[in-house]
Amino acid sequence: MSEDVNDAQIVERRIERLHEALTQVLFQNKMMLNWVNGAVITVDREGNVLTANETALHALNLSADDFIGRHCHTTMHHTTDDGGEYPWEFCPVFAAIEDGSSHHVDGDVFWKKDKSSFSADYIVSPIRDENNEISGATLIFRNLTEQRIQEAKRIHGMKLESIGELSAGIAHEINTPIQFIGSNVSFLKEAFDDLLELANRYGKLRDSVKGRQAFDDLLAQIAEQEEIVDLEYLQDEAPKAFEQTIHGVDRVTSLVLGLKGFAHVQDNEHKSSANLNEIIQNTLIVCTNAYKYVAELETELGELPLVKVFHGDIGQVILNLVVNAAHAIEDKKGTSSEMGRITVRSFQEGDQAVITVSDTGCGIPPGIRERIFDPFYTTKAVGRGSGQGLTISRTIINDKHGGDLSFESTVGQGSTFTIRLPIL
Repeated sequence: MSEDVNDAQIVERRIERLHEALTQVLFQNKMMLNWVNGAVITVDREGNVLTANETALHALNLSADDFIGRHCHTTMHHTTDDGGEYPWEFCPVFAAIEDGSSHHVDGDVFWKKDKSSFSADYIVSPIRDENNEISGATLIFRNLTEQRIQEAKRIHGMKLESIGELSAGIAHEINTPIQFIGSNVSFLKEAFDDLLELANRYGKLRDSVKGRQAFDDLLAQIAEQEEIVDLEYLQDEAPKAFEQTIHGVDRVTSLVLGLKGFAHVQDNEHKSSANLNEIIQNTLIVCTNAYKYVAELETELGELPLVKVFHGDIGQVILNLVVNAAHAIEDKKGTSSEMGRITVRSFQEGDQAVITVSDTGCGIPPGIRERIFDPFYTTKAVGRGSGQGLTISRTIINDKHGGDLSFESTVGQGSTFTIRLPIL
């Protein structure tokens, strides 16, 4: 009897040691999973999630309770990039479980809990048990979107800096000759007005000496010269030419001021108080060519307090929204000669400064509205957009300024994008 008790105690102690060892192994596995740089997921034979490290949960915006035990494919890999259904049987994880193959996939799409997506690079390999039977699969992935966003931001920042420096240089180079052209034109206009007055006085002199033989030859010469120079035509047309020239100089001067206002490279290093309406006006001058052939522009700029912002970033967001509005109108317009309308408004609402950009374009289809802020997602033709504009715009407004960028849209009627910035 005592031998049986001793044997039972020995077995019990072995079980306890095995349980402790198993607990330690599980703890070590958990720690290793969490310390791996990539996101790691393991699934069973049916594709249900067994484990997921913190990197994976963070990337998918899921908690462990949300993810463990759920089917991996239907949770994060269910839909293709174009919105179509992605069958489980076509998934590389399914292939790894079925035939033991390993796969490296670059640029697939995974889905988060909030239904947004990201581009992923991943490796999937089968898991085998002690009998060399396939018991599941391991999926290791990286979120390429963050990497691409950072690279895009870096390139975008370099481009903005280059554009800013270029704009500032162009503004300086244009401004100097425009100043003396404007001054000279003003001088010539005043001189021409004086000459016209002198000609009028000559006319009065001519009329007063008519009939006097001594002056007849001289008057005949003056009349001949008046016909040659077509004095009457000059009197009608020269003032118009001067006015048009001065108006052109004013437009170039306005463009220069817009470029100088838009080229606030140094203002992106620190927030500073800004007149948002001034940023809007400068930006609209710079992007005139983007909309003037397809849309009329209306502005309704209300009174706003100074707001602390990164000047160049806000100008870039407005530029992106106006260019997108022009593209939407152009897509709807087609070959029609009818002009669309872009309306830019600003106003204060409570403790927020609000800017809206509305268009009469084609609108955004319901099926893609959840994705328009996704990085690198675009419905535009090649060469018209990279899919970064709205992503960067939302990052600038939401993350960098603590504001909000949202939109409303009706298919066939147009869209309105709304920027809300806190007034500090």
